[in-house]
Amino acid sequence: MFKYNSPLIVFMVRIANMMIVSFYWVLCCIPVVTVLPASAALYHCIKSVVMGSGSGVSRDFFRAFKGALRPGVLLTVVMEVVGALICLGIYTGLQIWSAGIFGAAYMALGVLIGAVCVTTLIFIPPVLSRFEGGMSVVLRLSMYFAGKNLFRSLWYAALLALGIWAVDFFPLLLLVIPALYTDLIRGGVEKAMTQYIKDAGLEGGEEAPSRREQQDDTPTALELERMLSEDREDTHG
Repeated sequence: MFKYNSPLIVFMVRIANMMIVSFYWVLCCIPVVTVLPASAALYHCIKSVVMGSGSGVSRDFFRAFKGALRPGVLLTVVMEVVGALICLGIYTGLQIWSAGIFGAAYMALGVLIGAVCVTTLIFIPPVLSRFEGGMSVVLRLSMYFAGKNLFRSLWYAALLALGIWAVDFFPLLLLVIPALYTDLIRGGVEKAMTQYIKDAGLEGGEEAPSRREQQDDTPTALELERMLSEDREDTHG
């Protein structure tokens, strides 16, 4: 039972690593504008180190965090502004939704836009950790994956709401919920991204030197632009 490679020890090591990366995530989220880079680093660590590969929890986390910092900060600011506007719109809709058909339509539109933003937000950290590109590429890919896997995205959103409720009920769960949630969605997210890369023929593509050490299969922004353009042509054709 207490051998190094026994299931119990492997499970305990995995839980310890998940707590460590969750702590790093909380620490890196303190500046607020770094939430998405921290989430991208969290996803990268769960996908690699916690699952038995990688070069170490601390090293991999902060290397991934640094690699996602530049586009991630801008994405975080944009999503926070959009989120604040959506919350304001939904709050306004709650005040007028019973006033007539206009109020009900306004409220429904706000909820719809909020659902689109939440499902897109769920895919931003995985895309940011896996692909090399600017803010527009990351946003478009995240929206594509969210729309392509709509029901799965809604399930992920429900899990996210459950995790937020659990942390609000017992704040110490913040040391395990971020990594646990990421682990729960990792399989489906990886399947969607890997299949898309395979369909687009991007395996083994060249990537930017700044991210080459972090990911061996990271497509570049140019390849992603080509991939998205071809997808649009196929859709309109």
